[in-house]
Amino acid sequence: LHKAIRRQRQMCIRDRFRNGQLPILTRAMSNLSVIGLLPTGSGKSLTYQIAALLQPGITIVIDPLVSLMKDQYDGLRKASIDSCTFINSTVSDKSKREELMERSLVQFVFLSPERLCIRGFRSRLHNMQDLHVYFAYGVIDEVHCVSEWGHDFRTEYRKIRPIVEEIGKAPIIALTATATPKVQNDIQKNLDMMDAQVFKSSFNRTNLYYEVRPKQGDVTKD
Repeated sequence: LHKAIRRQRQMCIRDRFRNGQLPILTRAMSNLSVIGLLPTGSGKSLTYQIAALLQPGITIVIDPLVSLMKDQYDGLRKASIDSCTFINSTVSDKSKREELMERSLVQFVFLSPERLCIRGFRSRLHNMQDLHVYFAYGVIDEVHCVSEWGHDFRTEYRKIRPIVEEIGKAPIIALTATATPKVQNDIQKNLDMMDAQVFKSSFNRTNLYYEVRPKQGDVTKD
């Protein structure tokens, strides 16, 4: 009976997660680095958010765009999770937000790869090590930006892995919806994640399709 109940619970959990989410979450919860390649709209953010909420430490989330930071931040706030902040050029109280991070008063900190490379910010990270602040995960969103073969290559993404390792060698959760085999290999090499497990989901988007229509008389109007 106990086995049947446990099996039923596992089936319920699988039914509630979207394709590809549970393997990434399971790997992260095992305190191991993971690369997740899931299409847009498949819930990549949920994989690191659940893992981070189940850990006592701070999760640093690296995003390439201010709009992405704000979107994920707003999503957490909407879900009544207020232990989060973002630090970028749009806010005037950067020092205050960095202090919240330094004192371990937030669980999620969203920032750009450029900020991670700023000497003053890195000094705070080193100070946190001295204070024995625990880092749960280093999340690299839109990780295809690390690859020279990718269409959104950012040089600062190449500097992420050594810096992240300075904050206690926290497991890396690398996520993207865009990765050809060449880009994937570049990601693994440049982030020193050759041994990290890679989980892929189908990139078939049922809401996207091509349609060919016959040309009408007035092409400009059409």
